[in-house]
Amino acid sequence: MNTPHQPIVTGIDGSGEALDAVRWAARAARLRDVPLEIVHALDFPALLAGGVVPPPEEMKDTLRAHGRRYLRAAQEIAEAQGATAVATRLDPDRAAQALIQASRTAALVVVGSGGRGRLTGLLAGSVASAVGAHAACDVVVVRGDSWDDPEAASRPVVAGIDGSEPSARILAAAVAEAHVRKVRLVVVHASADEPRPETDPHLDQRSATEAGEQLLGELTGEHDTGGITVERVVVRGHPRRELIERSAAAQLVVLGDRGRGGFPGLLLGSTGQALLHNAACPVYLVRTADSGIRLQVRHTMDTDPGFAPAANAEAPSSSRRRHDGVATAHDR
Repeated sequence: MNTPHQPIVTGIDGSGEALDAVRWAARAARLRDVPLEIVHALDFPALLAGGVVPPPEEMKDTLRAHGRRYLRAAQEIAEAQGATAVATRLDPDRAAQALIQASRTAALVVVGSGGRGRLTGLLAGSVASAVGAHAACDVVVVRGDSWDDPEAASRPVVAGIDGSEPSARILAAAVAEAHVRKVRLVVVHASADEPRPETDPHLDQRSATEAGEQLLGELTGEHDTGGITVERVVVRGHPRRELIERSAAAQLVVLGDRGRGGFPGLLLGSTGQALLHNAACPVYLVRTADSGIRLQVRHTMDTDPGFAPAANAEAPSSSRRRHDGVATAHDR
């Protein structure tokens, strides 16, 4: 369970997408009155992969200097958005590993949808996909640019509910987001099942609609919505298409990191992947794995060289040495 002291964490790489993530994360930290931590990954392992063994100190110093500049600019942006407790940190690891490591003690991790060195096309936002699949906490991927418009503040939060076991957790996260933003919540249940050939398709569709309405009615009825307006929507269609379409008029779409049949340890569910690549607004991925599954994923991260975080990675602390206003526990 999150505590009031857990920070929101975001990562930067000098790209515009990363600075969008900083703006979104800073506003979220202000709304929740929690600290914000901004991380810049130095990506020293990439130097090893490029054949520089070990990376010369001059090259490391150059990367650190660039990183400090990125962090100073990001901190100024965050403070301009109203964040009051902002910490910054250089991390020697790759971006995905640094953020996955940070997620173990974070309330939320916020990432941009792309950035420097990212692949394009189907694999765009590879860091976002990796963090969304393996983080130990909820993750927001900041997409689109309309969320920054002044009128976007009145748009609803949209939640996708499929009736799986984590649905209550997804609803709770969506309610919390709508509550701090003082907007209505639209809860969507979409069924993509085709009518069975032995039944009347109209009757079959009516039964599916009634079942969906009952599901949402029971789920929202059992949950304290904190006085916000909740609109329940049941449609016949594919969940990913419905949520992508509704994202155009939303300020945030909330869904589980894996839907029905999702297997922990694999990549994001198909709906989550589709939203990461096509949503018109930020996407909130609720961590649906239980504690045992998280431990299994963490074990994989710790033993798989492809996901192992840096051995000297540290959480932020007030005793960290500072340089140019930037916390640099890893800057050695």
